[in-house]
Amino acid sequence: MAVLAFGASDLGTATLFTGLYALFLIGLLTTCAWARRDLARQKGLKTTGGLFLLLLVVVLLPLTPWGPGGSNVVWTYLPEASPKMGGLAIDRSAVILNVVQFLGLACLFLTGRVIGASESRARWFLRASVLATGLYAAAAFADYVGVRRTARLVATLLSPNSAATLFGSGMLMAMAFAAQRLRRGIGLAVLRRGDPEAILAMAVASVLLVNLLLTASRGGVVATLICVALFLAWEGLSQRHRMRTTAVLAVIAMVIVVGAVALRSFEIVAERFSLAEQDAGIRAAIFAPHWDAFRSAPWFGFGLGSFPTVNQLIVTQANLPALFNVRAVHNLYLQWLEEAGVVGALAMTALFVALIWPILRGGFREGAVGIWCRGAVCAALLFLIHGSTDFALQVPAIQALAALILGVVGGMAAPQSNSRTVRIQPVWPTWAAGGAAAVVTLIAASLALPMLAGKLGGDLSAWPSAPADALAGGIEARLVQPGMTAERGLALERLSARELSLRPASGSAWLRRAAIYRALGRDDAANFALERSFAVAPLQTSLFERRTALAYESWDRLSPLAREQEIYQFGVEWRRLRNPRHFIALANSLHNPTGRVGMALQITVQRMTPFDPIT
Repeated sequence: MAVLAFGASDLGTATLFTGLYALFLIGLLTTCAWARRDLARQKGLKTTGGLFLLLLVVVLLPLTPWGPGGSNVVWTYLPEASPKMGGLAIDRSAVILNVVQFLGLACLFLTGRVIGASESRARWFLRASVLATGLYAAAAFADYVGVRRTARLVATLLSPNSAATLFGSGMLMAMAFAAQRLRRGIGLAVLRRGDPEAILAMAVASVLLVNLLLTASRGGVVATLICVALFLAWEGLSQRHRMRTTAVLAVIAMVIVVGAVALRSFEIVAERFSLAEQDAGIRAAIFAPHWDAFRSAPWFGFGLGSFPTVNQLIVTQANLPALFNVRAVHNLYLQWLEEAGVVGALAMTALFVALIWPILRGGFREGAVGIWCRGAVCAALLFLIHGSTDFALQVPAIQALAALILGVVGGMAAPQSNSRTVRIQPVWPTWAAGGAAAVVTLIAASLALPMLAGKLGGDLSAWPSAPADALAGGIEARLVQPGMTAERGLALERLSARELSLRPASGSAWLRRAAIYRALGRDDAANFALERSFAVAPLQTSLFERRTALAYESWDRLSPLAREQEIYQFGVEWRRLRNPRHFIALANSLHNPTGRVGMALQITVQRMTPFDPIT
């Protein structure tokens, strides 16, 4: 839960936690003899590991130009471009970070498998995880009503829809916990005896349901209802001789729902459902251009993590209202196709089937193992259903939680070898897992530290392993320092070249390069970089003010093409924002008299032009 609480979606924090996942696996194997023993007893890991390695090869292939169509055209924008330095991916830094996070998730999954190899350990861990989720939900509820007081509950996540997926899946696992306790007695007898764990599990489920409704996520509520119904029906079919237990579960579920409906949260959900048709049109407007983007690179996609860059590449005046501030496609399957292509999607599907299959088979068993497996399968189904309209599985913290739970429940359900009776255990699984985890720890640390240093006021952008985000932070920190010297300008130029060699389709990266050359007085090079910034991100709203200020501060030295590109975005933003005072304030902030006059003329022209809003 630490990654949920301290940076659920922050890239630097997620990368740091990736190293901690691997370090935890190393510590477990080093200090616990049972972990080394149970790792050697695992069956089926070779198949899963082989499919995982296949997935890594597929998602790493876009770093090279070896694919249909060869390198993406954006690599030709680099002045020093050569056929060998290009690739299918348009953001190598994002691909590398995502692959490292995959490796961390693999370490977390393997940790879960080792823990789940013992049924007693697994049950203890799953009960603890349900209670921890309940504490997180209670803290999120307190924050919502006492601190933030926002319209929808978000918790520490970026989106209330992602929070809904988390709370809905947690509720299913809490129901599995309650079912496992009720199974020990005969129906309500467990409750009459005051079983604290059963009561606590139902209390956690109640809190999670309240939080789910407070997120006002239509997709999350519908997906949770479907999966709760499936869990109860499956539980009834699996416990035919204990139908009374299932009836008790159904009654408890109804009581929880009725209690939650009495809260104000139901009104929020009802209001959201009334807007379903309107929001469906917005989602369709997001899906359509990204589907076209997928079709332009169908086999291997644009590279993992490339959505923000692709989104800026495909923005036009027509689709700007739908795309200008989205963080994801809001469709797990379409975004995976866009980033990894058909080949990557098939590899991921094969890996997911290998992970869920033993859990699905375990769901048809009786006893506690069967109950937890049924809960895990229904929770996984919730992710898949809600993934058609949301991106919860792309949030690093939720990925980590899902990988760990799948590992633990998979360890419970998977068959174990009989090597417990053999005195000499094979040591190669321990050495292989420990060595791989050590490598992942070092790589994650070398990537995370430069990113986190920038957030803490430091600068490690000179590290050879610094990702593009760390390089960007280092460039911007040095650009604001007074007194540009030739030596500092050369260092900035090297950092900019490194950043662009990682993501040549980034409008902000080209804008930073233009700012460097403008500060050095190299107007031709600055104009070239500014033109490239407009070429790869013609209407990126987050760059509008900085790009406009840079252009108008050198208006008399700007190239005709850059001037034309700037005027075009100026007009689009004028119609989108509909706030003349904002542009007047921007003009008054300019120091270059020519630029002030030029922007004043643009404002005058826009005021005289018949209003054609961007809708």
